[in-house]
Amino acid sequence: MDAHLPSHHQLLSQGPRLQLPPPSQRRELRELWGAKLEEVASALKVDPATMAAWEAGQCTADAAGTYAYLRLLNAFHDQLPTGHEPDWTVLRTPPTLPAAAAPTVPAQANPEHAAAKPVRRGASWTQDEKDYLRAAFLDGTAVPELAASLGRSEKSVRWTLYHLRLIPFPADDVPDPRPKAEKPKAYTVEDKRKTYPNAYAPWSGDDDQLLAERCAQGVPLEGLSREFGRNKGGIAARLKKINAVGPAADEAREYGGDDHSAAL
Repeated sequence: MDAHLPSHHQLLSQGPRLQLPPPSQRRELRELWGAKLEEVASALKVDPATMAAWEAGQCTADAAGTYAYLRLLNAFHDQLPTGHEPDWTVLRTPPTLPAAAAPTVPAQANPEHAAAKPVRRGASWTQDEKDYLRAAFLDGTAVPELAASLGRSEKSVRWTLYHLRLIPFPADDVPDPRPKAEKPKAYTVEDKRKTYPNAYAPWSGDDDQLLAERCAQGVPLEGLSREFGRNKGGIAARLKKINAVGPAADEAREYGGDDHSAAL
């Protein structure tokens, strides 16, 4: 015996060397057993996307996960009936889109045009479409191709994949909140002063005294508005503020002016 080779005692003490079968055999064993990828993922307590990566050989699990996966594959192999070989070509064919959900695209249309105008925009997703989407995505079909084949927008495909727990939250598809547009002012001071020259100008003590005198002399509210170059609401509010007496003051109380419009 070669001195460099370990004895059987040394081999046993090293523990099992975990070596999974090639990716193609992993899938063949699962499909021959009749198990869906999601069922295997649930049995191994991982999400379907991780399970798909394990099966395709795109990444490896830790030692515990690899051991559990290997035991499951060995169990599939040992318990399969002998003398039966499935039609692997049929099993590897992606599921066809149900006739009811198949998009109608003109022969001259190109994929970009079909993707730009989804024929099933806004329609509810059927269970057959979701099953097709799940299987095709796990089989490696890209989102643009899925959108074109289903007659959906890429955004709709991404959100449906998210709800099927196959991809992370599509944050890029969430629009930024739109800023509220400022409401334009109904008027400006300059516009008001074209009609009332003293609009928004502060009242002086002389102005208040003259206003009280003119009100006591019987000048009506309309006349005071023209004389002082302010609108009737501003005159009415000022008459009430200075406790003026006269017909215009009585009219002001009925007019409903308030202190907020006194500058007008």
